[in-house]
Amino acid sequence: MASLTERLTWLNPSDDPASLTALRRRVHVLKRIVPLGLLALVVLYEVGLSQWISAGLGDSYHYLAEIVVYGVFGPVLAYLLLHFLDRWLEERETSELQAQLLSQAKLRNQISREISDDALQTLFAASVLLASLQDTLPEVSPETTSTLIKTEQAMDRAIRQLRDHLQS
Repeated sequence: MASLTERLTWLNPSDDPASLTALRRRVHVLKRIVPLGLLALVVLYEVGLSQWISAGLGDSYHYLAEIVVYGVFGPVLAYLLLHFLDRWLEERETSELQAQLLSQAKLRNQISREISDDALQTLFAASVLLASLQDTLPEVSPETTSTLIKTEQAMDRAIRQLRDHLQS
């Protein structure tokens, strides 16, 4: 079992390679889909709309339409690709942050329980020592006996509170 200080320094986990694999898989899928989508768009434009504009409105409108189509669709497609990539990266960062916070909370909870358990055991041992001290020293002044009884009662209260805390 790791020591308390080792676990406290472990609170910042390293990057999760599984999330990088998922991101690479998504980018790999996009590398296949985006060129195919762009190809389909160009083919549909060149076979359909481009022919109609060229035949019906003339070459000058055809060139203007080509500039608009390729000047708009290419950048819009690049923007959408970058937008989705940005969302995926943000989702990854959020997931990693949530996992890190959950891990830290679990570790802090475990450390807190161990510290509380150690304190409970120490208080119990001190309470037993006080009780045995009262029994072994019969010639103690009444003031000292009263102080020992009050101390033992305070330790018993602390033990009950720690037990209640640990059980909740």
